[in-house]
Formats: sequence, C-alpha cells, structure tokens
Amino acid sequence: MILIADSGSTKCDWILMDSQGKQVFSQTTIGINPLNTSQNKIESILLEISEVSKKRNLINEVHFYGAGCNTEASNQKVKSSFQSIFKNLTVIKIEEDIIAAVHATTKTPAVIVILGTGSNCCYFDGKKIIQYAPSLGYLLADEGSGNYFGKELLKSFYLQKMPSSLAKEFETKFGSNLEQLFYNLYDLRQPNAYLASYAFFMFQHRNHPFIERMLYYGIKVFIDNYLTLYSKELENNPIHFVGSIAYYSQDIINKILLEKGFTAKSFIKKPINNLINHIISTRNTLQKTI
Repeated sequence: MILIADSGSTKCDWILMDSQGKQVFSQTTIGINPLNTSQNKIESILLEISEVSKKRNLINEVHFYGAGCNTEASNQKVKSSFQSIFKNLTVIKIEEDIIAAVHATTKTPAVIVILGTGSNCCYFDGKKIIQYAPSLGYLLADEGSGNYFGKELLKSFYLQKMPSSLAKEFETKFGSNLEQLFYNLYDLRQPNAYLASYAFFMFQHRNHPFIERMLYYGIKVFIDNYLTLYSKELENNPIHFVGSIAYYSQDIINKILLEKGFTAKSFIKKPINNLINHIISTRNTLQKTI
C-alpha cells in the first residue's frame, strides 16, 4: 500500500491507496514541519490516524511532501519517524512542499507559487526546479502567507489601526489577552501555524475595505519581492498558484498580475489529489521501462 502526505505547518492531508492507485482512506491532521515538530510528535500523529495505524504492516511505500523538508537533517527526522512506524517500507521519499506544488500543477515549464501558511516560489524548467531566492521562513519573510496576514491582523488590532467594528468582531472571536497571545507566540512549538490561524478571519470579512487593502498589499509585496525575479521565465511560461490563501484571493492576485502584465493559469487549493495522479503515472512509466 502507498501512503501520500502533503503537509504545511498548519495541516497535513493524507491519502492511503493500493498499488493500483485506488484510494482506500483519506484524512487531514495537524501539520508536520520538521523544523518545529519533534520526531516523537510526528510518530504520535501517524499513530493517531487509525486506518493508517491498523494497516501499517501493509504500507511499503511513502511519499511525504512537506514544509521545512529542505535540509538533510529535516528530511532524516521525517524519514526516521516513518521507518519507526512502518517496518516494511521499500520506498520512502521526503520532499519539500514546493516540489509537491510542481507535481500537482504541471509537467511542462512554469512558474509555481505557494501561498498557504507560508509562501514560496520557483521555476520548473520541465526537468528541475530553479529558485532565485530561498524561502526565508515566517520570521524573515513569508509575505502574502497565512502567518504574514496573521501578524498584520494582530498588529492592526493591538495598535488600534483596525476599524472599530472589525476590531469588536476580532476581539469577540480571539479575545485580547496579551499574556495568552505571547504564550502562543513564544512557548508553542508552531508559532507560524498559530499566526496563520488568524488569517481565516480575513476571508470571513472579505467585503470589508480594510481587509481588501491588507490582502492587496501583502500579496503585492510577495509578487514584487519574489515573482518578479522570474520575469524572464514568465515571458513564455504560465504561473500556477497553490495554497488556500491563493485560492481564496484569486481576484486580488489576478488584478495585481494584470497590472504587471502577467496572468495565472491555475489555482489549486489542495495539491493532494493531483499528487496521486503524478505518483501513479510516474510508477507506470518506470514499470514500462523495466
């Protein structure tokens, strides 16, 4: 059996399928990011997925795509976690979330953007992934992402820049206890996922001009800082967007892209189903060449 996972820092989508590609089970859990998720925690998440736990001796292939899986140390932590739970693995692939975004959107050259809990961007030349700037994470960058907008919402609320009617709804939903806020930011293991949880407030109030301006500015900063690095590639290749922030902000993204002379070809909220097609087609191609 084959286990596929697509994980951000906030949530992880899992699909279990048989060797023919028939889906057996799917579930969403909290996210796994090896930069701030311990090996013990990763293993406990796996064991909490009841169907996966029951069938763990039948699982011989794992494909894990995740945020933070861009160093050997991070990848080894995730790999060791899977090997500890699944004793009959013959194939295990740990790859960065940007690779999942590529596999879920295209087989031909394109620029791919992630706007989810975090943000990222790359060019796929049809064979390999090229990045002109590294993903600097939620502390240094991540413009246009869920955690970026979470920070902006919190700052606007506590600095009294948020319109009063909106601030009242924000306080009703989240409270205004600074001690609790600081605990969540500095003592929890996944502050980026915590920050991103505030971003959903924006999409509940998309019709408010304050929220529209915040979304427009944050996405524009990302496009100005990152997407324009690929201006040459964008002369002849499409752009694909992946992630919930991108999916729910399509109108704003299209407006900004039009101002830059670009257009988006697709918006994908969750890559996991497209990853099934990629993995199965890749396996079939390999089998034909053997």
